[in-house]
Amino acid sequence: MAGAETELADAPGIIATPDRRLRVFVSSTLEELAAERVAVRAAIGRLRLTPVMFELGSRAHPPRELYRAYLEQSDVFVGIYGERYGWTAPDMGISGLEDEYELSTDKPRLLYVKRTAPQREPRLDDLIVRMQAESGSSTTPYDDPGELADRVADDLAVLLTERFTRPAVPTLPGLSPGWLPTPTTPLVDRRTELALVLRLLRDPAVRLVTLSGPGGIGKTRLALAAAQELVPERDAVWLADLQSLRDPGDVPGAIAAAVGVSVEGRRPVLDLVADRLTGKRVLILVDNLEQVLDAAPELGRLLSRCPDTQLLVTSRRLLRVRGEHDVPLGPLGLPRTGKTDPGTIADAPAVQLFLDRAREADPDFTVDGASATAVAEVVRRLEGLPLAIELVAARVRTLPPAVLLRRLTSGLDLGGRGMDMPDRQRTLRATVAWSHDLLDEDERALLARLSVCYGGATLDTAEAVGAGDEGLDVPEVLSSLVAHSLVSPTDTCEGEPRFRMLEVVRTFAAERLRERGEEEATRERWADHLATISAAAGVGLSGPDRPVWEARLEAETTDLEEAVRWAVAADRAELAVALTAPLARWWWARGMLVPMAEIADATAALPSAAALAPGAADLLRWARGTMRIALGRTAEAAPLLSAVVDRARERGDPWLLGHGLVGLAMTRSPDDPELPGLFEAAVEALRRSGDDWSIAFALVPHGDVALLAGDVPAALRAHEESLALARGIGDDHLVATLLDQLGLDALMAADATTARERLTEAARHHRAIGDQEGLANCLNGLAGLALLQGDALTAARLCGTADALRTKLGVAVWPLLQSLVTGLADGIRATLGDQDHRREWAAGAALDPWEALDSGLAAVSVPA
Repeated sequence: MAGAETELADAPGIIATPDRRLRVFVSSTLEELAAERVAVRAAIGRLRLTPVMFELGSRAHPPRELYRAYLEQSDVFVGIYGERYGWTAPDMGISGLEDEYELSTDKPRLLYVKRTAPQREPRLDDLIVRMQAESGSSTTPYDDPGELADRVADDLAVLLTERFTRPAVPTLPGLSPGWLPTPTTPLVDRRTELALVLRLLRDPAVRLVTLSGPGGIGKTRLALAAAQELVPERDAVWLADLQSLRDPGDVPGAIAAAVGVSVEGRRPVLDLVADRLTGKRVLILVDNLEQVLDAAPELGRLLSRCPDTQLLVTSRRLLRVRGEHDVPLGPLGLPRTGKTDPGTIADAPAVQLFLDRAREADPDFTVDGASATAVAEVVRRLEGLPLAIELVAARVRTLPPAVLLRRLTSGLDLGGRGMDMPDRQRTLRATVAWSHDLLDEDERALLARLSVCYGGATLDTAEAVGAGDEGLDVPEVLSSLVAHSLVSPTDTCEGEPRFRMLEVVRTFAAERLRERGEEEATRERWADHLATISAAAGVGLSGPDRPVWEARLEAETTDLEEAVRWAVAADRAELAVALTAPLARWWWARGMLVPMAEIADATAALPSAAALAPGAADLLRWARGTMRIALGRTAEAAPLLSAVVDRARERGDPWLLGHGLVGLAMTRSPDDPELPGLFEAAVEALRRSGDDWSIAFALVPHGDVALLAGDVPAALRAHEESLALARGIGDDHLVATLLDQLGLDALMAADATTARERLTEAARHHRAIGDQEGLANCLNGLAGLALLQGDALTAARLCGTADALRTKLGVAVWPLLQSLVTGLADGIRATLGDQDHRREWAAGAALDPWEALDSGLAAVSVPA
C-alpha cells in the first residue's frame, strides 16, 4: 500500500499533493517493509524530490481513493516487494499492492525485490513473475534497506538524466508514449555490434534488423542500448517483449498493446496497428521472438504497410523473411593466453563483465596477479558467454576466483538467484533447453550427434557423424541449427567453414545423445571418419597442400586425441593405430610424444591387439620403440626396433625398414663401429621409399655420427641436405631442428659467427610454432656459444633452463647428443667451479624458458 507523507487538504473534486516537485510514488506493504520505507524516503529526499507514501492513520478519504489519487498525480512509480502480498479488500480481487502496480502503466517503473524471502506468499510470487514478463518492467534484487536506498537513489538519478533531460519526443495522438526500460547495468563492450545496428537502422532502406545468437549472449541488452540511442531520432520507440508468449497468434496483440492500439472490430490486429503508424517514423523493438517465430510473416506484412516503420528483433532463430539484416552476436572477447598482468587481463571484455558483476555482489572485490589469472581462466572456460559469466561472478562473495575455477567442472548447471532474470535464464541448462525445445526431430538428432565433435566439425565430418541410419539431409538440417544459433560456422583454411557449439550447448547435446541411446554408434562413426582424415593428412603433410592439412589437423587435434582414447577404451586396437600412426611427425611437432607413448602402450595391451593386421602391428611396435628413445628409455626400445627391422625386411617395406634402422641405431653406443653403416642403410632405404620428410629426418642423426667422429664437413653435408629437404616440404618444426643442428656443427668448428646466425634463426622458428622440446636444444646451443665467447655464467643458466624444461616435458636429450650436452656441462663446471655452477644452474631452472631464450640471444649477440 502507499500514501502521503503529509495529509492533503480536503478539496472538492481532486485530492492534490502539497507541492509541485517531481513526485515519486512508493508502493510496498507497510509493517513488513517499514525499514525499507524509511531508507527509501530518505534517499528520495536527498535528491530533492517528493516521496509520495501512504501511512496508516486518520485520513479524510478512503484508502483506495487516496492512493489512486496520489498515484495519478505522481511522476515515477517505485515498487518494493518482500514476502507479503498485502491486504485484499472484500470488494476487490487483488490487493492494494497489485492494484497500485496495475495503475502505474503510464509511468516509469523502478521495481525492487528482496533477494532473500523464504516465506514469500504465492500471490506475490505470481505478481513478480508477471512483472518480469511484461513489457517495460524489470526487477532489481536487494539484500538490506541500505543497499535498497543506494539502488533507488542511483536509479532515480539515471532516470532523471536519461528520461527527463532527454530532448522531448512528441507524443503521437492515440498511441501510448514510447518508453524503454532503463537497464540497471552498463553495456560492456559490443561497440562494433552497436555501431553496426545503429548504422543499419539509420538507413531508411533497412526495415528489419535481427540480433541473433544463443541464449545468454546479450541480445536484449544490446537491442535496448541501440533503441535508446535512436529515441531522439524517431517519432516513437516501443518495446514489445514476447518472452511470455507461446502462441504465434498472440504476437499481433502484444505488439498492438505495446504501441497502444486497442483491438476493435474484426479487422486483423496488425492492420489496425498499420493504420495508426502510417506516415510516422517509428521503431518497435520486438524482444524474444524465437518461440513464436511463425508470426514472422505477419511482421513482414506490417512493414510492407508502414514504409517508415522499422523493427529491431532479438531472436535465437533468424526470421528468414525478405529484407532481414542479421547481426549475429558472439561471445565477449577473452584475455590473450599467456598474459598475467592484471591490467592487461582486465582489458578483455569478458573480464570487464566479470568484474562489474562481481562488484555488484561484493563492492570490495579486487583482483591482483594471482586472482586476475584465475578470473582470466574462468572466463575462458565459460567461453566469454555473458550469462555464464554473470552467474559465476555473482558467487565471488563466498567463492574467490581460484576456488570458482577449481569447482567449475561444468557450466551447464550454473544458476543465479537474480529475481529480475526470467525463468529461462535462471540456469544455463534452462537457457539451452529453451532453444532445444524449439527444434524439430531431425534438428535434435543432428545436434545430439554433433556433440561428439569436441572441436567442431567440417561438413564432411558432420555428414559422416550426423546422417545416421535414417540418412538425414545434413547440410539442410545443419543450416537450420545455425539459424537457431545453436551451431556457429567459423572460417578455416581454404574458406571451408567449421561448425562449432558453445561448450554448454555441446554438454547439453551430449546428454540428449545418451538419452537417445546413440552414443556408441555415433562415436564409432566419428572415430572411423577421423581415421580416414589421419591417413589423408599423413600423406598430405609431405605434399604441396601441407599448409591446408596443418590447419585441418590443428583444428582436429582435440578430436583425434579423444577419438584414440575412445578407441582404446572400446578395445579397438586397429582403429587406435589408424588414428595415430600416420601422424607420428605431427605428434612430435606438437610436443605430444609422452601422451602418445602412453596411448601406444595401452593399445598394445588391448585384447584386440593380438588380432592386429601385420602392417598395423609393425607400426605400433615401431611407434612404441621410437617413443621410448625420445623418453630416454633406449634399453626398452632396442628389442622392439630390432623386431621392426626384421619384419620390414620380410615384408620388403623400405619406409618401415629405414625408420626401424634409424631407431635401432639410436639405441647403440655412439662409439659402436656399426653405427655409420646402420644410418647409411637407413637413409638408402628411405630414399627408395620416396618420402622426403623421412629422408630428412634420418639425415639428422646420420650427420650427428659424423660430428661425434670429428668429421665436421660430413656432418655439414648431411645436415645441409636435410635442411634443404625440410624447407622444400615446408616443415617448420624440422627446419628448426636442422638449424639447431647446424648451429652445433658450427660450434664444433669454433665458428661463432655461423653458430650465432643459425641459432638465432632457429629461435625464431621455435617461438613461432611453440616448439618447447626444440627450444631446450636451442638453449643448449646458445649455452655452448656463450661458453665459447667466455660467458660461463650465462651458459650455466641456459643449461639449467634447458634441463628443467626437458624434465617438465618428460623427454630426454636425443641419444647421439647426450655426450655433447654432458661435455658442455663439464666445461661450464670446470670454468665456474662447483658452487657457482650449481647456483647459476638453479637460477636458470627457475626462469621462464622463452624469457631465458631472449636473454641468451641478447648475451651472445655481440662477442665478448
